[in-house]
Amino acid sequence: MKKIILISLAFLTFNFVDAQQINMFSQYMFNQYSINPAVAGSKDYIPVTLSYRRLWTGIDDAPTIQMISGHTSISEEMAVGAKVFSYSAGPNVKTGFEGTYAYAFGLSETSKLSLGLSLQLNQYYLDKSKLSFEDMSEPTIAQGSERLILPDANFGAYYYDKNYYAGIAVQQLFGRKVTLLNDNLEQKQVRHYFLHGGYIYDINDDFSVEPSVLLRYIEAGVFQADINAKVEYKKLAYLGFSYRSQDAVVAMIGINNKALQFGYAYDFTLSDIRKYSLGTHEIMFTYKIGNNKSTSSAE
Repeated sequence: MKKIILISLAFLTFNFVDAQQINMFSQYMFNQYSINPAVAGSKDYIPVTLSYRRLWTGIDDAPTIQMISGHTSISEEMAVGAKVFSYSAGPNVKTGFEGTYAYAFGLSETSKLSLGLSLQLNQYYLDKSKLSFEDMSEPTIAQGSERLILPDANFGAYYYDKNYYAGIAVQQLFGRKVTLLNDNLEQKQVRHYFLHGGYIYDINDDFSVEPSVLLRYIEAGVFQADINAKVEYKKLAYLGFSYRSQDAVVAMIGINNKALQFGYAYDFTLSDIRKYSLGTHEIMFTYKIGNNKSTSSAE
């Protein structure tokens, strides 16, 4: 029985292997609303983004993440946003809905400081059919709950101007405990802190470069940094590269125009799991509603 509990617990905490409970997208810099609720309303159009990420190709039941998100201004100062997401790893599934309200203060003709708050409703599910037990009548299995619904909240601040931006966000504010089957399978949702920023530099009429950084600190004692750079040609096509400490090197490619953006990213795994994995694939598709001019793809 002890072995069963350890195996199940490993699945429940599987996302810690990726250095975080909140698994992120490598192309987050194109949809920063995915990490910071204060980004809502920062564009002059409505970005609706669909993202899919499959981690560690070649490993059975490896994690996958899907998310659809969008945000829009409802007045000069106020904005709203929403996202729906699903994360799965083996028998462990987490789905959720998030709604956001943001308020922006105008600091100059081109710069604003926005504060955002998101409320979440998350469902945690343990698929018993994917677990193997010698005795399915074991009290832990037969009587334990495999489904749990919990609320949570995220908060952020975001400063942005024409060519640069910076933000800070805190996710999983409530720090609730997730208990599935019994108290032996318990996981505390710890707070995640994000500090991010970037600068868009126009080299000439054709080329621009955008360096950016994301720092993450998790109360479980984990620190991780993403260092990114993107080169864009005529705001139509781009190449990007990232280094994620203790995890991966990422290559990105995409196309971008007034209405649509498509991006693909491949993570070259650096951790020991590279011995068993063929890397991580990620695709992103954004539809820009009401965009009447060519803009940078940073969100």
